[in-house]
Amino acid sequence: MARSGGIIVADWSLGLVVEALQALCGVALIGAVTFMAEIGDVRRFDHPRKLMTYLGLVPSEYSTRLTTRRGGITKAGNSRVRRILVEGAWTYRYPAKAVA
Repeated sequence: MARSGGIIVADWSLGLVVEALQALCGVALIGAVTFMAEIGDVRRFDHPRKLMTYLGLVPSEYSTRLTTRRGGITKAGNSRVRRILVEGAWTYRYPAKAVA
C-alpha cells in the first residue's frame, strides 16, 4: 500500500523544515522537498553566501589589475535546487493583491 507524500514527509527527519519552507510564497511541497533532499542540513554552510555560491547563484567576475566587471550568475552549482529557487522567486515579481 502506497503512502501519501504528506505522511512520508512527516516521518522524515527534515519534515519540520519542509513544512517551514512551505510558509514562503512560491514554495510548495515539491519545491521544499527538492531543496531539502538536495541540500540536506543547511547548517553545514557557515554563511548564506556560501550556500548561494554552492548553488551557483553568485555573479561571475572578470578582473584585471585595474578593473573588475561582474557578469551573470555562475550556474556552477546544483542545477535542480537553483531551478526550484528561481521558479519560487518568480512569485515575488508582482506584489500580493488584497482579497476583498
